[in-house]
Parts: sequence; C-alpha cells; structure tokens
Amino acid sequence: MSSTAPQRPCFQFAASGNCRFGVRCKFVHIPTNNTFHIQQGGPSQNRQRHQRRSSPTHLDEFFGQYPDFCYNPSAPVMSEFYRMCDFFSWERDDDDREEAHGALKDAMTHQFNRKYGTDVDNLASWQALCIVLKIFPIPVALDACRDRVKQTHVNIVDLVDTRGQQVRVFNSVQELSTYTKETGKYFPKENAYAGGVLRLLLHAILNPPAVVVSRTRPAGGGRGRGRRNARG
Repeated sequence: MSSTAPQRPCFQFAASGNCRFGVRCKFVHIPTNNTFHIQQGGPSQNRQRHQRRSSPTHLDEFFGQYPDFCYNPSAPVMSEFYRMCDFFSWERDDDDREEAHGALKDAMTHQFNRKYGTDVDNLASWQALCIVLKIFPIPVALDACRDRVKQTHVNIVDLVDTRGQQVRVFNSVQELSTYTKETGKYFPKENAYAGGVLRLLLHAILNPPAVVVSRTRPAGGGRGRGRRNARG
C-alpha cells in the first residue's frame, strides 16, 4: 500500500480566511495571522468582508476552472499562470496552454472593465485610474484627467492585478518595455471584450508620441554639425 503524500496548504484560505471550494477543497485550510485578524472584527465588519471575499473576480473564475491547481490569489497573476503551466507540464506550443492563455486574456480584460469601467467619457473611470497611479491632485476636468493617465507609463497587467498596492510607474517607454519582457506581463493588444477606456489606454502605451529631433547651429552661427535634442 502506497503512502499518502502530505497535502499542501490552500493559498486562498491562508490569504483571506476563505476558500471558494469550502469543504470540497483538495488542500489544507491552515489558519494564519491574516485569518485571525479577519475574524477579530465586529459582526457587521466581518459580514462586509465575507461579502467581498465571496464575490469571485474574473481571475478567480478563470483559475477555478483548474481545481487540481492550488491558485494563490495574493500572488501576481502571470506568475501563477506560469506556475500552473509547470504544474500541468504544458509546453509553450501545447494546445491546452494556448487555450488557457486565451481564456486568461479574456479574464484580465473583463477584470479591467469591472475595475475601471468602459466609457471613455466617464470622469469617474479616469479618476479611479488616477487614484491607483497616485496622480495627485486628481484633475476635475475629463480631458485633463484622461491626459494625465495616458502620459503615465504603466503595465496594464499590474493595473488589473493590483490589490490596493501602489502600481509601479516607469520613467520611459523603454523602462516599461524592459519590465514587461522580464516579467512576462503582456496584456492582449486586441480583445473582443475590451471597453473604450482599455482601448484608449492600450493605444497610448503601444503608440507613444514620436521623439522630436531638432538640429541647431553651433554658437556663432557657423556651418558646423547640428546637435540632436531629443524631446519627449
């Protein structure tokens, strides 16, 4: 008779004190300090927390399609996806991986729409993005608010994946590109479910303003070689 392998802890329960699978979960529900603090609030406070936890996100629903994999909702979504690929031994060109990756893109798009809205003319949507990006003071005019967000270099997967933490803002498109390649946090350029806010933001990030190159004559007005001044 073979010995039973020790069960792994449930990351969902450890992070929030709750698990969407309940008694059907294949992993061990181990109380943590986080669970203890959640349970210390008053009845109404605990009820509100439970309601928030019991409403699964689109990312929760995506990973919920793979119950054999113990999804950690407190970890970055792309690192969890790649960990799931390793768990199922999916190679890069496997059909199962491609199908899962497509479903993940849809889930991220739906999640963005839920968090930030879809109407490009909705001031509240852009102000919500300003709050996450720590843009203060928050513009009160729609055009000004929209322009401030569009001028910010940020990874959109991070915008979807944020859980109240400050999203990293980059100084240039080049820095953002390097970070995206290193982390594998690629957001789909096109998706059938993308709303107007997401489309406009993707366009701003993927098509940054061209660098303007000007030529100036050396001091004294001589016919020397011009200097290049790059302006953002």
